[in-house]
Amino acid sequence: MAYVTENAWVYSFDSESSYREKLVTLKESYFPSNKSESSAQRNTVDNLAEEVDYVGQLGQPYNPIHFELGKLLMATKYQYEVTLNGKVLPTPAPTFFTTKDLWEWRRPAPNFSFLMGSCNYINDKPYDRPEKAYGQDPIIFRTMTDTPSDFMLWLGDNTYFRESDYSSAAGMSYRYSYQRRQPDLQLLLKSRPNYAIWDDHDYGSNDGNKTFTLKESSLDLFKNYWGNKSYGEKDNEGIYSTFQQSDCEFFLTDNRYYRSPNQIRDSIGNNPNCDKEFFGKEQMSWLKNSLLSSAATFKFIAVGSQVLNGNTDKESMRHYTCEFNELIAFITEYKVEGVVFLTGDRHFSEINFYQPNKGYKLYDITSSPLTSGVVSLTGKPELNNPNRVPNTLVEENNFTRISVEGQGADRKLKMITFNKLGEVKAEFELKASELKFDK
Repeated sequence: MAYVTENAWVYSFDSESSYREKLVTLKESYFPSNKSESSAQRNTVDNLAEEVDYVGQLGQPYNPIHFELGKLLMATKYQYEVTLNGKVLPTPAPTFFTTKDLWEWRRPAPNFSFLMGSCNYINDKPYDRPEKAYGQDPIIFRTMTDTPSDFMLWLGDNTYFRESDYSSAAGMSYRYSYQRRQPDLQLLLKSRPNYAIWDDHDYGSNDGNKTFTLKESSLDLFKNYWGNKSYGEKDNEGIYSTFQQSDCEFFLTDNRYYRSPNQIRDSIGNNPNCDKEFFGKEQMSWLKNSLLSSAATFKFIAVGSQVLNGNTDKESMRHYTCEFNELIAFITEYKVEGVVFLTGDRHFSEINFYQPNKGYKLYDITSSPLTSGVVSLTGKPELNNPNRVPNTLVEENNFTRISVEGQGADRKLKMITFNKLGEVKAEFELKASELKFDK
């Protein structure tokens, strides 16, 4: 999988035991602007290629490998290959990546799209519970691979640690390595840049929180197997970060590393209990300052748990009232425009809305599950959630594509939820002008 920034690129893969103690090299070459893609493919120009030797650790039982390339040209398509002792690693399809366009001060913000989803369970019978297989058809990844987009955003539970996994760093390493060998998943990971946050199942145990003994090991694994450009802050560890795409900014949050247990009382007397933390004080400060510093048209805040849903007894930031109120009050007080929440976790997809006392209506777009079991709300009170956008509930394995398109006052996002076969199950549009404060 890969992460692409403006002029740098990170590639990572997990070496198997047969790769140990060998020379690992990545070779990349670009298509000159005066040649068509097919011509460039037929005529490799040796002096346009760069080879980078891997200089990190080798010989470990599970050994993810990262390459980072700098000095890349903007808005350029590159082809790459990985070699082991001079032999090119076979891939099921040609491997490419494209760097971002330098559009600022030159042309209108480019349109773009991204896929998103959460809850990816790959069956592993010796370690799964002795009942019907929980993991569903991974064909969804082939459908996603065939669905055009600029990148993929993983919204947590990107893998599922089993009970035998999260008691040791070795067990969690095995789970990451096992999952990354799934052929359909590999196709998606190789097809476009991938960004990620985590939720409880790829952090530690179910409903995991800041008490998880191996959270430092889990953080190291997340860094090794994903390619976000940064993780937390110097004096405050975690996975939170930001990245930009066109005129939009994405705020990748960490809802586990500093989270208080769900069981802590949400209020004491008639007052919210501010000792019950969701992001934690330092990350909350970072998020508020980052939002205030952003000039993005859409400010997408990615969170592993739902944020705006107050009509559920499942995990939601609404059950962390002190921090929820703090974030909403900040958005309204400082008139932060364009905020949209992107969430996972729930094993069904939907859109929730919330109307603050002041300002515009906020939306929380939930996308789940990719391959894990599906939750049906039939017969449950939450089925009649009054804050769900009508016709957005999808109760089958699915993924979401969000497109940002249009110019100026007509800029909008368009959401489509697809099932595993690529059939449209829900649609929603939101104009940037709807996410503004009255002048």
